[in-house]
Amino acid sequence: MKKLFFIFAFVLIAFMANAQSPTASVAAAQTIKAGEKFTVTVNISKLDLSCFAQYQIQIPSGFTPAEISGGSDNANYYYENGKVLYQWYKLPVDRNNVELRFDLTADSKLAAGKYQMPGYFSYQYNNRLGQADTELTVEVK
Repeated sequence: MKKLFFIFAFVLIAFMANAQSPTASVAAAQTIKAGEKFTVTVNISKLDLSCFAQYQIQIPSGFTPAEISGGSDNANYYYENGKVLYQWYKLPVDRNNVELRFDLTADSKLAAGKYQMPGYFSYQYNNRLGQADTELTVEVK
């Protein structure tokens, strides 16, 4: 009986720990035309984290990103090797959510089709790394 109780308690604690993990989501226009510019918005529920963290998203060839002034929520913005990267040395402590925004422009000669942009929010908490994945799919018509 004791063994069963400890197993139940362990499962409950593990479930509660996962329920309290940071999350991330990404949103943008689902369908665009070649040559169009659109805004990508990333929402991160960081809970009470105030550690080093970063968000990165892979940008397919044929799309050009541009930083939006005031869209970084105090993160450093980088674009290199086909990835948009936002990096905080310390996440904002005055709120539990952060929002990132950047523009993408589809090349006017971009082929029609669906383009996937995988991303993730990674963080360090209590000397452990965590990650919340995102996926953005944009269809060019």
